[in-house]
Amino acid sequence: MGSSPVTATTPLHQDLAPLVAAVDGCLRRDARVAAGDLLVVAFSGGGDSTALLLALREAAPSLGCSVLAAHVDHALDAGSATRAAAAGEIAARLGVPFQLLVGPVPAAPGAGRGREAAARHLRYSLLEALRHDREARWVLTAHHADDQAETVMLRLARGSGLAGLAGIHERRGTLLRPLLPFTRRQLESAVRAAGETPVVDPTNDDLAVPRNRLRHHLLPALGGPSAASRARAVARAASTLAAGVERRLLATVPELAAARLPLDTLRRLPAELLPWALALLHRRSGADYPPRAAAVAELRRQLLGTGPIAVDCGGGWRWQIDGTDALVARRTPGLPAPFAYTLRVPGGVEIREAGTTFRLSRALVAAWMWQGAPGRAALDLPLAPGGLVTVRSRRPGDRLQPFGSSHHRRLKDLLIDRKVPRETRDCLPLLCVADQVAWVPGVTIHHPFRLREGAAIAWIAEIASDRPPERDVSRADVSDLGPPPADGE
Repeated sequence: MGSSPVTATTPLHQDLAPLVAAVDGCLRRDARVAAGDLLVVAFSGGGDSTALLLALREAAPSLGCSVLAAHVDHALDAGSATRAAAAGEIAARLGVPFQLLVGPVPAAPGAGRGREAAARHLRYSLLEALRHDREARWVLTAHHADDQAETVMLRLARGSGLAGLAGIHERRGTLLRPLLPFTRRQLESAVRAAGETPVVDPTNDDLAVPRNRLRHHLLPALGGPSAASRARAVARAASTLAAGVERRLLATVPELAAARLPLDTLRRLPAELLPWALALLHRRSGADYPPRAAAVAELRRQLLGTGPIAVDCGGGWRWQIDGTDALVARRTPGLPAPFAYTLRVPGGVEIREAGTTFRLSRALVAAWMWQGAPGRAALDLPLAPGGLVTVRSRRPGDRLQPFGSSHHRRLKDLLIDRKVPRETRDCLPLLCVADQVAWVPGVTIHHPFRLREGAAIAWIAEIASDRPPERDVSRADVSDLGPPPADGE
């Protein structure tokens, strides 16, 4: 269904007026929207997103904007399809075009995520893909003041740092959240005043979800609205302090304003300032999200060496060296980006560049281990549980001793001899232990790490492609997608 400028069809109620004013101000001040722009609204059909859609229906016409309501059905329970249909009916009553995106979440999402986190990851990625495909300017979500309080308290419980305690941002990348000043109760009042009945999602009462336990039990026990207000005060204070750190960084390293960071300065930065500098570098470069902790750790490891620096930092971006400066560069379409992931074992990691998930686990020796398999291998590694390995793309100079061979060979020559297609060589996720290539999936293992007769336990390295065969934004698997926003956003 196409999208067209929405038109207000009901008188503006006093409960809705403040929301409309906030949305209008956000679109003019932060988004700088112009006539003809398309706005995608994350629309569950619940009270919060219905309030946002009502406010947008009133604010958009004066700006000449178009609005598209996008509902993501994760199929997490039997009633999800019914709720998706109900959301479509609400959008139709409000005269807003509706787009259904179907994105089932795997029962075992992998990459260290629970199903809720995986669903959030998938939802944002589908919305961003839709925004890109429809050439929309922004994706708007209905996060509000109570969401902010819950997010801060969850991050406190997880030991989050200053940046995390700043909570949900009104604007991040292509995301806008114009309703953050309003409470859930205010949004519910606006929806009731408009005569709409929002969709009720029973999963919001599932106490297995930490946010639901906090919302229904912990917050009321701590004082309800007063506790939420104090949590929001923490977010404001943390946000102010974080902004101060960034101002000092810009004053100390003015090159950051030009999205560059001198390599010698990067090496001298105190460990506690490195994540801040890299996050600021990301924003200045146009990346939607800050780097993940694992990527920062890998960059720090590479900075200690003398070799080339190239680290994937998520979302199609990578860190690389340009002369004497470090910068964040968008991956060139059609060319695989160098990648490197540090993994504590046993465990797994999603390798987005290769469209696969890598896992390293321990298991009793079984018959298949002596026969070999393209996507998995059994190895005897000088590694204890809790140790670190690296999973990375190939680098110039890589060598190993192929299984059954008595001498080392260049990996490049080995891949050519084994007729590995040129276009896939840079996407192979190599398992490296103490800088030694230990396993080349589908090709060979390093002979000294072979499984020996009489072994009882082996390390199992395996890859499993979870990426769907074609890019279809109406159906997607969680492993096909880029990095999610921070927890709770």
